[in-house]
Amino acid sequence: MSENHPGYRISVVDEDPLRARKDARDLLAALAEADSTARLDVPEPGSLAGSFDKGGPSAETVGLLLSAGSFVAALVQVWLARIPQRTIVVKRPDGAVLHVTGKEAREDDTLVERFLADDGDDGTTAG
Repeated sequence: MSENHPGYRISVVDEDPLRARKDARDLLAALAEADSTARLDVPEPGSLAGSFDKGGPSAETVGLLLSAGSFVAALVQVWLARIPQRTIVVKRPDGAVLHVTGKEAREDDTLVERFLADDGDDGTTAG
């Protein structure tokens, strides 16, 4: 389902699945007017969708699928900057991936926008 979406995927990463879902819904609400195609991409119950850092599945990953654009990217950046401890993973259609925290978003207020607008030549790690 989500792998066939032609746009961008933004995942909210959190050890608490309920908090990850709440944050993803909050971000979706912030993006709804700017991108009418944005939707939640919640892992199926029992799946191992999550972060495998530190030796095992340690975090729930709840995603949003969207078509992006500079205004949407700016909204994501503003939302993320409000929550310094939050981490999101942004994946472009070309497979490039950006892991960014709220703290990083505050320090560089156009990081997400530049990543989504990039053509893939920035040396980012592909996922």
